Amino acid sequence: MLSLRATEIFHDSRLMLIAIESVVCNHSKSSSGYRLYGNIEPIAVIVCSPDGIYAFDMEAESTVIDHYRQDIPELDAMITSFK
Repeated sequence: MLSLRATEIFHDSRLMLIAIESVVCNHSKSSSGYRLYGNIEPIAVIVCSPDGIYAFDMEAESTVIDHYRQDIPELDAMITSFK
């Protein structure tokens, strides 16, 4: 199962940084036991500042924030709390 999540990593009066992470969880069951596999990987950083809101991928290239907003419902509330 793949999903995206947003995690606030820094916040002060002038700047907020939000990490966008992909979360992958898999599990399997066999006759000898149960296995759970997980992986969390950063895929983007959102920078909220008085100048605007910017999104950058892990290669520091500018990216569109709208598709993250569609996949992560709580992202809008996080951004709104900064304003």
